[in-house]
Amino acid sequence: MPYKLVGRTTLFKGKRLWEIIGNLKNFGEGRMVVRSTFEKYPEPTFYRIVLARPEMDTGRPHMDEDNMKGDLLVEKVFRGVHYGVINMSRVAYKPDYRLIHKHEEARYIDAFRNYKSKDVEIVSPVMDMPPLLKLVAERDGHAERDLKVKLGKKIKGCRVAEEGEVPTKKFSIGLGTPASPELYEGVI
Repeated sequence: MPYKLVGRTTLFKGKRLWEIIGNLKNFGEGRMVVRSTFEKYPEPTFYRIVLARPEMDTGRPHMDEDNMKGDLLVEKVFRGVHYGVINMSRVAYKPDYRLIHKHEEARYIDAFRNYKSKDVEIVSPVMDMPPLLKLVAERDGHAERDLKVKLGKKIKGCRVAEEGEVPTKKFSIGLGTPASPELYEGVI
């Protein structure tokens, strides 16, 4: 009879962080771990364990048999950016961690030290109004013909130009250059 899998599949590959830490001297302080889901990024990403205090049996029976709770402070480097020491207790239960061997640690640290982030694009602070909005603004008698650009926090790699800066990128409304210009002949 064939096996029938029930439930949702997971993308996690590895062990829980407390499983790894529990088998190391001093609960792995000073050692490095990496999440398997973050290994897809080309930038260096890893965690260095600063302090680990697992919540073990404190006299109550079956309190934490699986060793999934405790306080865990790590030094976080994510996609080449150092975030300092953070508390990672809430995500330590996920079965997605891998211990970095001591002979591999130097490679991760060198990759982090030699990593250079991409240049930030400077975006023009204003852009032209779309044609229909421009017609409405003219009809209503507005003097402004430009829109102010406001970038969201999630947009990385670019920022709005400040006064006196020359923008490297300017937004414009239009179709751009078509692949077949002859198709657009006679179109207004």
